[in-house]
Amino acid sequence: MIRLNFIVEGQTEQLFVHEVLKKHLSMFEVYPYVRRIETGRNKGKIYRGGMTGYLKAKKDIINWMREDKDPHARFTTMFDLFALPSTFPKFDESKKLSDPYKKVEKLEYAFQEDLNEKRFIPYIQLHEFETLL
Repeated sequence: MIRLNFIVEGQTEQLFVHEVLKKHLSMFEVYPYVRRIETGRNKGKIYRGGMTGYLKAKKDIINWMREDKDPHARFTTMFDLFALPSTFPKFDESKKLSDPYKKVEKLEYAFQEDLNEKRFIPYIQLHEFETLL
């Protein structure tokens, strides 16, 4: 059994994991869990949703990895390429690339290197997820 933890931008991605991926992946004993990026806290209340900054997303992912130390657990993302903040690793370098697939590849690699965790498999969506629906 593998637990696949998704950190996503918004409700649409969250619903997609719950309504589509969960049913499909469970046939292969991969059980997805999903939560939106933590964007802030106020008086103990946690606010989630939207990519407001790279460091907030990174912190949220790291915190979840600390909470779930199971060596069989995996972590991934569903972030839209064009919603990434300029503080994202290798963001400026990726802007120089004309091939959008190479941009995604460069950013995912930089993301993986920055988190430096073998259980983390970054996924950056080339097109805004909602436009694919």
